[in-house]
Amino acid sequence: MLHVSDIIELPLLKTSKIKTGKDVLSNRLIEWVSVIESPVENFVRENEFVLSTGIGCHEDIDILLEFVKDVYNSGASALGIATGRYIFEIPEEIIRFAEERNFILIEIPWEIRFADIIHEVMRELNIVQQQDSKRSNGIHQTLIQMILDGKNLEQISNYVEEELDLPILILDKKGNPVAGSAKQSKVLSIRNQLIKKQKSQAASNHPLHSKIRKIADEESNLYHLPIQTNGVHEGEICVLSDITYQLNQQELHIIEHAMMACALWFSRKSVVTKVEMRLQNDFLLRLIKGENLSEEYKMTQAEQFQYNLDIPYECIIGFPENLASLMEKEHKRHSKNNNWLEKMISYIKEELIFAAEAVKHQMLFAYEGDQIIIFLEVTKESNADSVNHFLDLVERRLKHLFPSLTFSWGIGKHKDGNGNFSKSFKKAKAALDMGRTQIGVGKRVNFDEMRMNRLLLNLAINEEVQEIIAAPILPLIEYDEKRDMDLINTFKAYNRNSGNVSQTARELNLHRQSLLYRLRKIESLTGLSLVNPDDLFLLDFSIRVWSTGVIKREQINTNLSNINGL
Repeated sequence: MLHVSDIIELPLLKTSKIKTGKDVLSNRLIEWVSVIESPVENFVRENEFVLSTGIGCHEDIDILLEFVKDVYNSGASALGIATGRYIFEIPEEIIRFAEERNFILIEIPWEIRFADIIHEVMRELNIVQQQDSKRSNGIHQTLIQMILDGKNLEQISNYVEEELDLPILILDKKGNPVAGSAKQSKVLSIRNQLIKKQKSQAASNHPLHSKIRKIADEESNLYHLPIQTNGVHEGEICVLSDITYQLNQQELHIIEHAMMACALWFSRKSVVTKVEMRLQNDFLLRLIKGENLSEEYKMTQAEQFQYNLDIPYECIIGFPENLASLMEKEHKRHSKNNNWLEKMISYIKEELIFAAEAVKHQMLFAYEGDQIIIFLEVTKESNADSVNHFLDLVERRLKHLFPSLTFSWGIGKHKDGNGNFSKSFKKAKAALDMGRTQIGVGKRVNFDEMRMNRLLLNLAINEEVQEIIAAPILPLIEYDEKRDMDLINTFKAYNRNSGNVSQTARELNLHRQSLLYRLRKIESLTGLSLVNPDDLFLLDFSIRVWSTGVIKREQINTNLSNINGL
């Protein structure tokens, strides 16, 4: 870098006199040169070599002193005052002020033209910039090659620290340290102050500091630069230095090159993670669907994804109830963000992995459509509380990410345990469907705890049973669709209250006459009497089987057509 000591050695300035700051000539950087007269205002920036004739100040020492103070407070490297025209000798008050602050003050003979000084300083700056550019390009190319060679972040951070001779810390998008030797507690402590002040703290006026923010405590400076890829926040680079240290232009360039290298590394990792996640998902879905896969293929895939297929798992299926409305809101808020669902699934997977590690169980994960599919390890010590504890952790953490999202859960495990992914999945899916239709959304339903529903489930897949329930159930469904009177739930409440009209009316918040109208409508549509025990049983049985969700509307229409055909 160019220092004041380099400029003073120029032949052009040999007749100049160093009035103050001789001890710091080799410490003061020069990044620019300018000619400034009073007032200074904000026309001087840090590390600038300022030249002045003192015009307008020669008759008033106070005005000249104020001018020198402004130049000093602007962070200038040095001030050169031309003497012999407006100022014949620099006053003692000015020299004393500069000496007390170790500020470099240079007396320049009037005969030396400022234009010549600017020309020489700019020539030296150009030489320095060419050297800096050459080194900067070399560092940039080295970092790119490290990315192409598959180097990890720790190796990248080691190289950057060697070039900077300063410790750094690289953080991921969540603010967790992932590489670098800077003291983590120190960096995170100062960084937290930066986050709190971020809204009110403006970036530096220095053009090289436009992206980098600096914050300090009593002992250290922290230089902070966000890492972004395509406008998406991926992480941060933090550089730690002593409180007296100031980054120079070359060091700023190195940090920016490091930021770009890290952005490439995070971007590549994201692509690799997405591909691996897709392959894992496809493999597990093939196991779930019971495809006839060779043992060799399964072993190869399991080894690649570090899956243990030889231990028993319990299947858990999660269904986000209000995902469609949430996605619609996000689409309106971020219309350009087309991969929002993919990101959400990635976040959910991270939380599932955290919860599985917390309960010390292995976990396999897949998703299909809106459903997330989890296989949680079953151990000898496992019980229903293990699954509930796991889901408690998952829901608690997901609430922080998606506060308005509600999940329904179905849980199932095949009795034979090992390798029965397809059978366990079917049980969990049946539990999910029965729970959502019969108990309500946002609940957890375990297949093994629903003995009556399992009986109904087995009956529901019988074609003769489907034909029996078609006649009474279809008229109620069609009427509810047209009139929105909810006759099915009206009957459920009536039967639950053992035929007590008053209690049923209170439960449904209906007038007694309105309830009686509905009950008569149920009898007329179904052709069944609500006072006949056999008819009452048949209607209750039909509604229970329908509520399993196994039988679809089309099947009822088909079966009813078959009955009418007979």
